[in-house]
Amino acid sequence: MRASRIHSRGPAHIEAQLTPLIDMAFLLIVFFVLVGQVASAEFVELSLPRTASDAPGRPGDAQRLVVNVVPARDSGAAAYRLGRREFGPDAGGLAELARTLAEAIRAKPALEVNVRADRATAYSWVRPAMDAVSDALALSGVDRSRVRVRLVVLPAGGGDG
Repeated sequence: MRASRIHSRGPAHIEAQLTPLIDMAFLLIVFFVLVGQVASAEFVELSLPRTASDAPGRPGDAQRLVVNVVPARDSGAAAYRLGRREFGPDAGGLAELARTLAEAIRAKPALEVNVRADRATAYSWVRPAMDAVSDALALSGVDRSRVRVRLVVLPAGGGDG
């Protein structure tokens, strides 16, 4: 019986060809070095003048406050957060939130107030935050038409979107 040509050479040996991998790695390194040099060539260190008074922001960059409803595990609210300050979900915390918002609205009447909540948070926990904003408008004495209030609902898990 005649031996097959395929098996006459013995068992096959598998080897990794590293030359194409090394070539691709080298090309990627060269690419990122060149792109980095182009990007840094466009960056110029500038010493910009300072204004004597508060200058308006960029167009469409409204001054705003964000009231976050911090979600709890039971679809409730663990707290209400304004900037770095947290207020309890009880009546005392909400009253303090309203007073803090009223002071900010008095200082800058053209504010935009965003109330942010996780989609999994029950509305019964979002409503007190919205009521606190309404109370703040009444406490501030500012015309209600000057302050804009928006409810922002985030996907479950609280990610920005």
